[in-house]
Amino acid sequence: MQNVNQILEEHPLAKLLQVDNFVGWIYSIDYTSAYVMTNDLWKYKALGIPHNSFLVAASFDPLHLSEASEDEMEVILLRVLGSAKLPQDDDLVRTKIDHFKEQKSPMGTPDRKMDEITQNELQFGGLKCRVLGTFFMADDELWLGSDLESFATATRLNVYRPTGKALKTIVNYVDPIRRKAAQEMAEQLGLKGEIKPFRIGTVRYTSTDRLHRRSPQAKKVPVMVQPADFLARRTAVLGMTRTGKSNMIKQMVSVVKRVADESQVKIGQIIYDINGEYANANQQDKGALADIYPDDTIRYRMLKAKGFRELRTNFYEQINEGFGIIQRELGEANRVTTDYVRAFVNLSFDEPDKQEVGEHKRWEVRVAAYRTLLYAAGFTPPQSYKVRFEANKAVLERVQDKLGASFPNPKNGLTLEQAKRWFLALREANEEEPLKSSSGKNWVDDALKTLLDMIAQRQGKTYISGFKILADAVKYHSPLRTTEVADEIYDLLREGKIVILDLSVGDARIREKISTRIAQRIFQKSMEIFVQGQTPPTITVYIEEAHNLIGRGMDLTETWPRLAKEGAKYRIGLVYATQEVSSMHPNILANTENWFITHLNNTREIKELSLFYDFADFSESLIRAQDVGFARVKTLSSPFVIPVQIDKFDPEAERQRVRTVARKGE
Repeated sequence: MQNVNQILEEHPLAKLLQVDNFVGWIYSIDYTSAYVMTNDLWKYKALGIPHNSFLVAASFDPLHLSEASEDEMEVILLRVLGSAKLPQDDDLVRTKIDHFKEQKSPMGTPDRKMDEITQNELQFGGLKCRVLGTFFMADDELWLGSDLESFATATRLNVYRPTGKALKTIVNYVDPIRRKAAQEMAEQLGLKGEIKPFRIGTVRYTSTDRLHRRSPQAKKVPVMVQPADFLARRTAVLGMTRTGKSNMIKQMVSVVKRVADESQVKIGQIIYDINGEYANANQQDKGALADIYPDDTIRYRMLKAKGFRELRTNFYEQINEGFGIIQRELGEANRVTTDYVRAFVNLSFDEPDKQEVGEHKRWEVRVAAYRTLLYAAGFTPPQSYKVRFEANKAVLERVQDKLGASFPNPKNGLTLEQAKRWFLALREANEEEPLKSSSGKNWVDDALKTLLDMIAQRQGKTYISGFKILADAVKYHSPLRTTEVADEIYDLLREGKIVILDLSVGDARIREKISTRIAQRIFQKSMEIFVQGQTPPTITVYIEEAHNLIGRGMDLTETWPRLAKEGAKYRIGLVYATQEVSSMHPNILANTENWFITHLNNTREIKELSLFYDFADFSESLIRAQDVGFARVKTLSSPFVIPVQIDKFDPEAERQRVRTVARKGE
């Protein structure tokens, strides 16, 4: 006869049933619910049965596995939802009350003890449980169905509380199909070798964890998740302030970085840091991400600061990007109401082919005039900035007459103050008599005339606001940049860098618009690469206070909803954190694969969350338990929600790992 211990150790189903943790029998069951009769003594031996804890039930005896029929070879997985009333409970309550009435002191009266039979009856109670699924064997592998295929009312189902290895198997279970899909996904993303799951925390059922986690007999069971679940997927991190959302995001950043390092593949990460807690070191976290990954982290800020790159656009260098911002500002301010403003916003600064010599020279003059307009409007130019363009002899002579013979030729370069004087003189000369090009056309075309009028604040002899209408866009400009910030950030992400946008300082309105522009560029560039039949880079986007960017009322055609909804096919993953489930766009919530939920403080948010997966089972716990890092976790690979105490992010341990990787690469 095969050794009993060997059977329990080797058979996957038998390993789930720990006879020492027997807690009762199922006395009623259907496809969704099960009712368990238990006893205080059995619960005591099993270190209690916490609310929301897992239980397993089976009709076969794990100690006599050879005697079990094929029909019996399955294990039902349950979750405890609460207490259940047994038929005799009312009588027993009356017995208790009568007994208490006879007591003469708070600690009881020695000669008025309850008889053993009655005492034994009082120890029995009922539990209501959710049926989570059924474990069974197929093709020599352990499978978990997400429901109950059938049940026999007369069958005796023994119930056990899984701990240790059995519980580890349950909470870390990934079915063979999902494992294969994760491996294929990893290969598509370019990840090499075996992608091992990583630990995010340990099983925790309740806020009070005296027995199931802290007693000498109890062992904290690790909860592992699959890295592929987070790459090119959507992840929600929801909960009140100071309950561990930021810690969870730092864990994710470190895991993605670890996967990239071990697989030798570039995975870009960008963090929209609303409160500045990722870009800057603080006492709570003992180190910023930039300190942990000094060679791979680039930080941006709205204002000039040491260690940060400038986030705003240089309107003089990034002509089209800056002009696009001006167009948007004028439109939103409802300023496009007069002819000259309409003409201005419809201008084009796209560079023509240099082989089209005449057109290219006209473009150079138009751009120089536009830069001069920026200068007149108060946009600070880069240091020692000059504009250059060419004009024919007749134009130069007419303008020179207005300025004086010693004025420099624009072909050799003009400061912006000189350019302003030159263009004002050009406008004056052209008003007197239209200037002609060598081909006989008007040298001052309609586009240039619009710019000249705005510099002079005159349309004919009539006063206009002119350059002053550009004032609202000045705050978006920085003279320090040499390239468009969104393009620069995308290039960094392609190189596998961690980009942190410190949005904790500066105007909130500007912050939102710059954030959206960068997200739009990430989405569009990845989509363009995909449409061309090439493979876009793998990028993960993290958003704090996400309700500010992906609001409930946003149209699905807007940037953020599109990135969240369609980004996965372009290998863009999204991790969004917020305090309010109800404030998030419902379409985004419906397409979210991974969920990390900590404490929520009102029933409206709980009700919204209860619409998804089996989070309704945790409604009471989520609103009552405020412990930092106590989360309910549902990942793509996991078939059900697991209550987890998230591990504290350890900056020093991650620094050590980075140093080890660096030494191996030398």
